[in-house]
Amino acid sequence: MWLCEKALQCRGIAVPTSTGEPLPAKADAAYNAVLELLYSYARVPAQHLSDQDLATTLGLGRTPIREALIRLAAEGKILSVPQRGYFTRPLVEGALLDLYVIARQTLTYALWRMRSHVPDDGGVRDKPPRDQLAIHAETIFANIAQLSENCEICRIIDKFCFCSRPIRMEIITSELAPSYEKSLARLIDVMPQLSKATGAVEAALMSHLDVEQSALPRVVQEVNNQRSTSFLRLVRSL
Repeated sequence: MWLCEKALQCRGIAVPTSTGEPLPAKADAAYNAVLELLYSYARVPAQHLSDQDLATTLGLGRTPIREALIRLAAEGKILSVPQRGYFTRPLVEGALLDLYVIARQTLTYALWRMRSHVPDDGGVRDKPPRDQLAIHAETIFANIAQLSENCEICRIIDKFCFCSRPIRMEIITSELAPSYEKSLARLIDVMPQLSKATGAVEAALMSHLDVEQSALPRVVQEVNNQRSTSFLRLVRSL
């Protein structure tokens, strides 16, 4: 999971310093723990999030877990369904397509508004192992957002990476993985040119997002076919 230098401040979390300021509140620790669990793909789409189960799994109290779930729902990373509780987001093709449209626009804007000088280490150059392709792609998206030095852009891309991770995770375990790996490799190769050839980076970025987006219908259908009828009931209730 990626975090920019101002990620905690953006979320309204007090950051402790070496001057003896208090550590983050229990709710902040619970938020980070639940988010890390969700990012680890331990939960599947449309999975009920029980505060009691999470508290037991994470070794935390139910009250800070509830506060963390409320915050995650407010950020759009999980769903709050009245009278039913909290759920991981279902994979709905239309909603995901909207996310990709927003991500494209936001990342393009970020590329062209970033400062003219980008540090030499601003690009992601290492070729990742196949089981790390999804996280590596998200790291690139995050780097672009961070270099724009705009917290709203970081929030949008953070949500996009979070909500679309199941798509990437499914792609890299399917026969689509080789083409995805090649597309990501092209993007990695061009990233060091951020401050010199922004147009080339934009082209490689859009091409890679094309690969992800083209897999949406198939991935959504396959994942949802594996879910129980409770998934369909949840989708109809939204």
